[in-house]
Amino acid sequence: MKKTVLAFAVAAAMGVPAVAAADTTLYGRFNVSLDHVDDGANKETLMTNNSTRWGIRGSEDLGGGLKGVFQIESAVGFAGNSSTDVGGRNTYVGLGGDFGEVRLGRHDTAYKLSTLRMNFFADTNGDMYNVFGTVGGGATTGETGFYDRQDNTIFYQSPNINGFSAMATYSMDSSVASNEISSDGKKVLSLAGTYAQGPMVLMAAYQKKDEAFGAGEDGVAWKIGGTYVIDDVTLTAGYENIDNDTNSRGAFHLGARYSLGQTYLMASYTQANDLVSDDGAKMYALGAGYNLSRRTGVYAVYAQLKNDSVDGLYNMNKTGSGNGFNIASGEDTAKSFQVGVWHNF
Repeated sequence: MKKTVLAFAVAAAMGVPAVAAADTTLYGRFNVSLDHVDDGANKETLMTNNSTRWGIRGSEDLGGGLKGVFQIESAVGFAGNSSTDVGGRNTYVGLGGDFGEVRLGRHDTAYKLSTLRMNFFADTNGDMYNVFGTVGGGATTGETGFYDRQDNTIFYQSPNINGFSAMATYSMDSSVASNEISSDGKKVLSLAGTYAQGPMVLMAAYQKKDEAFGAGEDGVAWKIGGTYVIDDVTLTAGYENIDNDTNSRGAFHLGARYSLGQTYLMASYTQANDLVSDDGAKMYALGAGYNLSRRTGVYAVYAQLKNDSVDGLYNMNKTGSGNGFNIASGEDTAKSFQVGVWHNF
């Protein structure tokens, strides 16, 4: 009730009509840590804002099983490495019903969303997307990245049918000016499917990005993965392939999480094979956390990433942690230890 009242006040301040604001909820997540990082040449202790965000979401019953939905989600900048970006995260309007849900706006791709449950170290320096979602360590966002959020996106989420559900996103070129018409726009098509049965969840995804690696060089990625729960242990494994029209690289990920009451332990190993020659990487992460309540917890993570040579391109610069950093020139290894606290509302 308090969150709904507060959301109403925030929505009113933003000019949202009162009728629309009546079924609105305010939500968010704060995540900040102290990180001791080593880029191979220098060491530093930093305060990091790890993908802190807040948002407003709501729906309206339109009758006949149809509803209108909307969301405005924004980054929150309170550490020196980050800034506030109103509406910069998933922000959309759409319709939902027995057919599923359709959204129009800025949205994560189906490829990104499909394997989030595999990433036990999400929004930490042990994030699997230091290696997954990129070729040669380039940014996971942007044209060459495959773990991204796109403007001008049509998103579809199917209903769950006997444990199977599907997602699809189609993104139109955001670089085309509003007063121009062009047949050369760069499009992004992303498809994903999930099957859940008992303790097992299986995922598969595909994404194609026009000219991701330059003129005439489209990027194509696909991945498969899954999780399996055995009592208090959750296991995960996945494989990804990214093709840049000239070469392709494979990568795999293994992870485990053990829960004991309010305490949990985590471990993962991620490896990218060569794209051309001697340019792969290996990363492992160890972590522990304690849930102080259902909404607040603390954690500690150690991560190490090692390129196959000093010419390797992978870095601890994944999305989610504003203080991602690159390995120093002439070095091949990055290390990080962080302790943090999170709170959901």
